[in-house]
Order: sequence, then C-alpha cells, then structure tokens
Amino acid sequence: MRSAAFIVAVTTTFSTIVSTAPVAGGQSAQLPVYEVSRTSTAIKVDGKLDDPSWSKAPGTRKFINNSDGSSAPYETEAKILYDDNYLYFFFRCADENIWATLKRRDAHLWEEEVIEVFLQADPSQPSYIELEVNPLGTMLDIYLLDVRKPLRYESWNSEKLRWAVRVAGTVDGKGGDREWACEIALPFEDIVTAPRLPPRPGDRWRLNLYRVESRPVPTLLAWSPTRKDDFHLPGMFGWIVFTDRKVP
Repeated sequence: MRSAAFIVAVTTTFSTIVSTAPVAGGQSAQLPVYEVSRTSTAIKVDGKLDDPSWSKAPGTRKFINNSDGSSAPYETEAKILYDDNYLYFFFRCADENIWATLKRRDAHLWEEEVIEVFLQADPSQPSYIELEVNPLGTMLDIYLLDVRKPLRYESWNSEKLRWAVRVAGTVDGKGGDREWACEIALPFEDIVTAPRLPPRPGDRWRLNLYRVESRPVPTLLAWSPTRKDDFHLPGMFGWIVFTDRKVP
C-alpha cells in the first residue's frame, strides 16, 4: 500500500440462483437472486463499512466478467440492506492500481474506474435508475425512461441521496494500492415506479451491480453478467427480494 487511507464523504442473505434468461445460441443464463435484510438502525454512510448491520448481511456472489461470465481478475464484495427510508449498498473493491480523474457530478464516470448500480423497481415497465461512483467520490445519478433513454443528466439529481468513498492507497493510476470502498443510501422516495414503498417482504425488483476497472488491465465486471459489451440489458439483471429478516 502506497499511503494511508483517506475518505471522501458526500452529504447503499443469501444469494442463490433461481431464475434464467435466454442468451445467444438458444441457451439460458442463470440469474442471481439476493435476499435483502432489513437493518434495525440507519447506516452511517461514511465509506468505512463498519456498521454492525453490514457484518450480519451476507454478500452477493462474486462479480464475474460481464462479457462471458468467466472468473474475474479482481475481487469485488457487495452487500445490500434496507429500512423504511433507504436502500443501502456496500462495495469493497480490491485494486492494486486505483485511478480516476473526474470530479464533476454527472460526468461520464464510466470512462474510468467506477462502481455502478442499475435498479428497476417495476419490471413491468421500462424505466430504471442508474448510479455510479468513482474512487474520488464523484456521483453520477441518472433516471432512464427506457434503455439508453435518460433524462438530461443534470435535470435529475436525487436530493437526499447519500454516498461516501474510502480509499486505501492513492487515486493516481500508480501501483501499490490495496482497495477502495463505497457506501450508497438511495432514498425510496426517488424510486417512484416501485409498486409499494417502503417495499414489503416478498417484493421483487430487478437489479444489477457492475464494476469498471481500467488499470492495469481494462475489465468490465458484473454481479449478473449481460454477456454483451453493454450494461443496459434489463432482461439480464438479477433480482433482489425484500425479506423480514432483521440485522442489528
């Protein structure tokens, strides 16, 4: 590790496979399902990932290469929780060479290193939310009316959205780093297409989690791989199922 950790703070069960989606060649791809536990206390969004609730929340399955579902060269850990007001996301990204330069909100963060959340609360209609955060703590939040049909980026910013990043290393594209971590709290009031808010146990939403890695080797990673060079394929998103399981 090249330096001590720093923090950028700005004021996010069991995982199994139970569903499938068609892919090329007439075959089917298995889609992951994550059971979301309810946290009894609100998560402190500071990037430290040390809230007791996170220690009790199981992780998703490993992220894999988006293009073909093969094993990824980088470890990525993710978890999800909810309460009455927020959907919380946890990312921990092992990374020996952390890099990003973009500092303006709603910039094209996907061109560098970033984690991404794609959320479709009502799979019967085409709109979805996209969130991206880079290691500098820059946020891109987008509301899309349909696949690749976003509202103008600056016209939709979640007012109560919270996020934070902590980096063990330096964000300069040089080696010797260890990891970076991110927490996101997405307010339910912005998820306007959800059939019920807050969600109730048994409610099922479509979701995908991604990671874009640039250095030393460009790599696109996913929780539920789309098996194409495209993240915007809702039919290949996994599922989250809200439960009444409580964690401290």
